[in-house]
Amino acid sequence: MTLHCDNHELELTEAVRAAIQQRAIWFYLLLKSAKERGADADAIAQEAVFAAGQLNGEKIGLCRTPQEFFQGLATKTNRLAFAMEEISMDGKQGIYRFHRCPLCDAWKSLGCTQEEIGHLCKLAMAGDYGIISGYPLDLMFNSTIGDGSPYCEMVVSK
Repeated sequence: MTLHCDNHELELTEAVRAAIQQRAIWFYLLLKSAKERGADADAIAQEAVFAAGQLNGEKIGLCRTPQEFFQGLATKTNRLAFAMEEISMDGKQGIYRFHRCPLCDAWKSLGCTQEEIGHLCKLAMAGDYGIISGYPLDLMFNSTIGDGSPYCEMVVSK
């Protein structure tokens, strides 16, 4: 998939990706530090990231359908940063693909193995489940970049 961006959009995309990558680095280092101190870092991460997702879901507002959900999630900056592509959309189900993951890019740059990236990805996805938890919708991922796929495929169903 190729996105056509003007210079301003390209600069915006790179800035947003850099901010997300910084967040991913903090996430990794916080988990590493918590594990070194004997804490259940995974449980802490899942709880905190889920709660952050819930806060983000509140910002989106009321969503009753997959289309309303993706209208709130697929902001211009998110579409650009994650190279989002709508695959299908109807009243009962929506499918989006994310062809880029700045989080995975950051973890890879830190030298994480594919297995570690997959694990970090699953922890970070708690935010997505937190976002959708306030809506009468279900979420699943058919594939993720974190598990080695060329894209994440997010499916939202009523």
